[in-house]
Parts: sequence; structure tokens; C-alpha cells
Amino acid sequence: MKKVFSLLLIILPLMLLTVSCHDEEDPIIKTTPYSKFKGPWSGTYSGGDSGIIEFSVKDDGTITGTIESDKFPGSDMSLKGKVTIEGVVNIRILYIGEIDWGGFVGTMTETNASGSWTNTSAKVQGTWIASK
Repeated sequence: MKKVFSLLLIILPLMLLTVSCHDEEDPIIKTTPYSKFKGPWSGTYSGGDSGIIEFSVKDDGTITGTIESDKFPGSDMSLKGKVTIEGVVNIRILYIGEIDWGGFVGTMTETNASGSWTNTSAKVQGTWIASK
């Protein structure tokens, strides 16, 4: 009887350790409320100016990117903004990294974004679209 009891004391903890181990092939994926928007986006804008926009949405909903203008080729313009959990987009156009030239506003789903834009420096405006 002692042998059976001793054997159970050895086997029981080993069984518990086997059950509680995490399988390394099943990674834990971190999700945030912004995960559906996360990743690289690209699109175009048109109206008083036209060109290409490329931006990336991060885990916290922040947006950074670049803009290539047909009207102002070679300008040092960048994009910086945020998307809300509901998908409301507000992206500022920055000249030389700090001078606010206007921005893009609109809405974003998991795969598409669109809205309007304004360049307050050049006094032009229009619409934009982007996708993942």
C-alpha cells in the first residue's frame, strides 16, 4: 500500500505539470482596440492638389506617414495623427516635421479609409481614399 501511495505522490505532480505547460507553437497574440486598423496603408488624394499618401497605424492608434504632392514635388511633408477606436481619423500635414499645413479627416474601417483634406498654407482642399 505504501508503494501505491508513493507512486501516486510522484505521478500526480507530473500530470499537473504536463497539463499546465503552454505550447510554444501556439503564440499569444496581443490585441488592442486598434488592432483592426494596425498596419501599413496607402492611398491617393485629389482636389486642389493631388498625390500619394502612405501611413502606418500603430498598436495605440497613432499614425505616421508621408505625403507626395503633385503640386509641390520634393516638399518635405509628413503625416502625423490618430485614429479613434470608432474609426474617426485625424491626420495633420506637417512641413519640415513641425509646421502645420492642414490635414486629413475622415473615417476608417478594417480595410478602407476616406474623407476630406485641407492644405491651409496653399488654400486648397479635396478628398482622399486609402486602403491596407
